[in-house]
Amino acid sequence: MKRLLRDDGSATVTSAGIIAAVAVLALAVAAVVAGVADSHRARVAADLAAVAGATAYYAGADTCAAAARTAELNGAQLHGCEVAGGDVVVGAARGRATANARAGPG
Repeated sequence: MKRLLRDDGSATVTSAGIIAAVAVLALAVAAVVAGVADSHRARVAADLAAVAGATAYYAGADTCAAAARTAELNGAQLHGCEVAGGDVVVGAARGRATANARAGPG
């Protein structure tokens, strides 16, 4: 019983708890940063795909093929492509993040 009343080893237990808490926090921050990075990359890929599609459209080439190739080169997948009123509207996805973009003359 006397052994339970002493505080030998309490610093070790406290240190282990603090290390575990810091590790969990670091993993949470890394997950949030990865999500934000995917969101930015999806937006950039969508913007560039829309511009490439609009350029191809006005050059008489295959609009959606150019947009899809540009999205792939930027690490995203094209999930929508259409020409609406002279503008090219595309959607791109990277990881869980999605983004839409429009490009055209106006």
